[in-house]
Amino acid sequence: MSERLAPAGQFHRRWGGAVMPYAAAAGAALGSWQLVGVPLAVALVLAAACLWRPSPLLVLVAFAAFAGFVGSQALDGLADPPDGSLAGWVTLLDDPRPLGTHGVRVTIRYGDARLEARAYGAVAARLDDALAGERLHISGTARPAISDWHRWRHVASTLNVDAVGDRAGAAPLGAFTNRVRRLLESGAASLPDDSRAMFAGMVYGDDRSQSPRLYDDFRAAGLGHLLVVSGQNVAFVLALASPLAVRARPGVRLIVLLALLAVFAVLTRFEPSVLRAVTMAGVAVTSAALGQPETGRRTLAWAVAAVLVGDPFLIRVLAFQLSVCATCGLLWITPALAEMLPGPRPLRLAAATTAGAQLAVMPLLVSVFGAVPVASLPANVIAGPATAPVMMWGLTGGLGAGLAGEPVAWLMHRPTAALLWWVRSVAAAAASAPPAMLGAGGAAVVGAGVALVLVYRRLERGRALGTGGAALVAVAMAVSVLAAASPPMGWSEVGGARLFRHESAVVVVLDEQARPRDLLQALRLAGVRRVDLVVASRGGASDAHAVLALKDRFRTAAVIAPPMHRVPGARTARSGDVVRVGTVEVEVVSDAAGLVVEITRGGGPGGRIIRPL
Repeated sequence: MSERLAPAGQFHRRWGGAVMPYAAAAGAALGSWQLVGVPLAVALVLAAACLWRPSPLLVLVAFAAFAGFVGSQALDGLADPPDGSLAGWVTLLDDPRPLGTHGVRVTIRYGDARLEARAYGAVAARLDDALAGERLHISGTARPAISDWHRWRHVASTLNVDAVGDRAGAAPLGAFTNRVRRLLESGAASLPDDSRAMFAGMVYGDDRSQSPRLYDDFRAAGLGHLLVVSGQNVAFVLALASPLAVRARPGVRLIVLLALLAVFAVLTRFEPSVLRAVTMAGVAVTSAALGQPETGRRTLAWAVAAVLVGDPFLIRVLAFQLSVCATCGLLWITPALAEMLPGPRPLRLAAATTAGAQLAVMPLLVSVFGAVPVASLPANVIAGPATAPVMMWGLTGGLGAGLAGEPVAWLMHRPTAALLWWVRSVAAAAASAPPAMLGAGGAAVVGAGVALVLVYRRLERGRALGTGGAALVAVAMAVSVLAAASPPMGWSEVGGARLFRHESAVVVVLDEQARPRDLLQALRLAGVRRVDLVVASRGGASDAHAVLALKDRFRTAAVIAPPMHRVPGARTARSGDVVRVGTVEVEVVSDAAGLVVEITRGGGPGGRIIRPL
């Protein structure tokens, strides 16, 4: 009897150990989503029970309890937000980033509370060059934050800053990472504007200087993840450090690698995807040092559990969700695709790696944005090989360039410039292609194809299933291309502006505050490939920023604006002026409180059409 039960007992022990990390991740995710306040004593008792007699169910409940406890404590910290006038020393928790046309915003710590500080004009200029970790003496008026966006980032209040006073340096680790960032930035000064913005985003996660056109091109190509740091940056950092660390004793190697991961997390401002990757790498190097190396899938599960227990709010942050989904694709989908795809092994691995990550995040992107560009898969495969050298050389050669200065820095960044040009060209080419989006129906077909691919890997003779899965993915892409509809003629509203389309002319009227990134995206999705005239109705700073973005995309567009405008390169238009574009006439009927125009299509069938704006 005992001999019969022994194998069964061994099976249960092995099965329980195999699923333990997945149970921990599921429990942490459940507790983070529900945020049920669990007393700390109950969570500790559950943890002790896990240590005494571990089981998957007990581990799930224990991690859910800890995540619920930490999350409820975080919610309690938001319950009594600062309100009213305040003044004192604050610590910057991230880098100031642009807000609107003439402001900046930055997350700060004031006492025990996190606030989003907002400053405009001359006050914003005093904040603009500060970096995370530095301390400032400020005064202003706080109001409780009410949006979920602020809540899931632990922000209790927003602070309108009235004055910025003295400044103090960051703590040693923060000061060191700020010095590294400034060295990398100064070393890349010789690169063109867009290349320098790409370099900053890809190497150390600074996306503040990216132009609206650059951002839109990369999003259109499905390459937006390349403009920020991600998990692959962490892998490259470890790859750079491994030749040096491998010579050290295991204990010393572990300390060095963990310290390096911590420095990189601070350098990249604890981006959610970096947090996931750093934690995953920490689990991997620790388990290896202890002589019990974990598989990639189990390591991911432990990392997700640890990160969510540390910050349960991250489960509602899209960047963290995308990072986890992409890593799942690399670990589950990529191996199956690599076996199926034809060709040399290096090419198969490169294509399978990119496709696995993209296919895994596709359902999430469709659920959030409604559709994803079909160009994302080929664009990632084509641009992918150039990104790794940029990230690795960016940290090594980039630091050398910053220390050496010009003209050595210019020479050292010639390879960087060539690689960035290639990635930028791929993004621009994909963005200029006819819009083809994959919606919910196409994503469902792709999902079915991926499921068949995974089933193929599980079955001995399932190659037909795998081939069928790949065919389903291809069909979904083709259907999406065919479904791209021609944009209608006449009037429409796009991205906070009005669009008039005619065979001979395209006119964009900025009669409201239009966010440049949203405007470019809306025009691209509407199939607009040229703009002949831009009417900056108000002529203020908001119009100026929108016009600069439009002129960057549509370089031949003419611009008119009212008297006393602030739009660079615009022609002043007054009441009674008429601008002819093709067979279309744009008449200014009033300039009293901004431009009011009537658009007339003369000649040919259809007669005269007048539309006051």
